[in-house]
Amino acid sequence: SAFLNIIGRYMTDYSQSLELEQKGSQLRLDIRQLTVVADTLDGAVPLYRMGSGENWVGYHILAHISLHKWFRQKGRPVPGFVIFDQPSQAHYPPEQDAEGSVDILSNEDRTAVAQLFKLLADAGKELAPDLQIIVMDHADLQQSWFADAVIERWRKGKKLVPQEWIN
Repeated sequence: SAFLNIIGRYMTDYSQSLELEQKGSQLRLDIRQLTVVADTLDGAVPLYRMGSGENWVGYHILAHISLHKWFRQKGRPVPGFVIFDQPSQAHYPPEQDAEGSVDILSNEDRTAVAQLFKLLADAGKELAPDLQIIVMDHADLQQSWFADAVIERWRKGKKLVPQEWIN
């Protein structure tokens, strides 16, 4: 269908800013299988054959952003926000730095985390004010564009849901 081709083109365009396994391939949504597919010279590669957690997170984010872009353009009655919970998780070891510093990551992982957050920031600007992208994550980048986007840091006992609300 034409709308799926458009969404696939958005996914492909957005994917250029990430270093994912099938970068450069035409992407599309397979709504029968509810998955992302990369069309490569060797054939179709569904998401479950795309290696790592980094790829899975990246392609899911591409799909969500692309769908929301289409929803906004068509004036569809879909809530104007999307929430991503810890999209950098695939890059952090289990004993990650409690302050969210990316310094503990390899150069490759640091770059990947920065690229992912930059994509989210850029998409948020592109689709504002009709779409708000909310990200909850431990990662804390030092770039000004990242710092400017941070609304609240929940560290050192400060929590999203304060303890007094629970008691």
